[in-house]
Amino acid sequence: MADPGRTYEEEQGSLQKEVEGEDADFSAPQAFPEVNPEVYKDVDPMLFHGFLTQSAEINDVLFVFKSINHHEFELIRLMAGGTTTKNYNDLFLTFGVLMVDGQNMLKDRDKLQPELVSFFKELPVAAKQKVIRYLSEINRRAYQAVILTEAYTMESVSRLRWAQLHEVDLTSTAVSGIPGTSVLGMNWAQLMWRALNYFEDLKGQYEADWENTKFIAGATVGKGMSKIHSSDRSRKEKDRTEKITRRDRILRHVLLGEAMDGPSNGVGGQVLTVANTVPELSEQLKADLRGEKDWHDQVIEAHEQRVRQGYEDKAAALRAVAERHREEFEGKPLLGGTDLTQGLSSQEVQARLLRHRQLNAQRAASQIVYPELYDERHTEFMDKWNIPRAETVTETDRDPSTAVPLPAAKPGSTTWRGR
Repeated sequence: MADPGRTYEEEQGSLQKEVEGEDADFSAPQAFPEVNPEVYKDVDPMLFHGFLTQSAEINDVLFVFKSINHHEFELIRLMAGGTTTKNYNDLFLTFGVLMVDGQNMLKDRDKLQPELVSFFKELPVAAKQKVIRYLSEINRRAYQAVILTEAYTMESVSRLRWAQLHEVDLTSTAVSGIPGTSVLGMNWAQLMWRALNYFEDLKGQYEADWENTKFIAGATVGKGMSKIHSSDRSRKEKDRTEKITRRDRILRHVLLGEAMDGPSNGVGGQVLTVANTVPELSEQLKADLRGEKDWHDQVIEAHEQRVRQGYEDKAAALRAVAERHREEFEGKPLLGGTDLTQGLSSQEVQARLLRHRQLNAQRAASQIVYPELYDERHTEFMDKWNIPRAETVTETDRDPSTAVPLPAAKPGSTTWRGR
């Protein structure tokens, strides 16, 4: 009979130990640490639109370019006869066009393709190269989004979208909202997302079948099930830790440039950046006060390190140029001239010295000189009668050109020297 003085929790704990053994644990599983959704800003459009987009204005006409998937790259290569032919860049730009002046090009791309190719052929080389750079940049981002898709699949929002769309063609207009996306075919991000979620569903089904098996066996085995429960807990915790570690390595590879096969520096939720509960927010604040660096701080530190490294590389390049200059000219500096491979001849040096002297002589001749300013008796007279003088004239450095000229004496008057 239960002791009336015992609490409900104590009674339930005692009953649990009697049925399942000392090692049984029915605590709720820990939540999978979340990542800032901004990290996956390029994954969503790759999965549910099929591409990334970039706007540009060419000859006052608004263009919207899109990333190109592997099916289109292969088609461009076949149509151009290789990747090094002169038509490859024009086709590359043509297949990258999504809209022109608000008109969707995907619906009738086969019909409009010759006109677009002709347009890009007539485009100036500089403008064409600029558009190619922009299009190459969004294709680079699309490639990184494909890598991030594996990490995105581990998030709860991914499983929610999978429950909504796993029975729908991802290239259909019903998913993308853009007519004509069905001609593109599924890209690598969409194929990977479907495959990973498919195996996640199989894993969930296996776990459900195993739990049913344990429930049936527990009716006859009794306390012997405690070891099976303990083994399952260890297996699930190990699987959870491996998933967090794998996701952390993917994020560090894409965002920080670290190698995928290298050791992970963020095991056990290091990439956690979203606090969902008061205890999580409190722990995050305590870590900040202790000066501990989280994932966001490491991203900023890595960016600053790349900036510093860039400055150091530029300084090293300048030092290398100076060293080559010293080796080439034996330490002699160049004194102007239009030929950078040789210095001035002796005749040119003499001509420049003569010109410099002429300019100095002309400058000296153009100055207005007042000899009175250098006379001591004139200075005493000015001080005696409290007549102001130019402040720029000193006893040690007098510039006659900056002095205030004295008024000319009237005819018939006597100067101060004659007094």
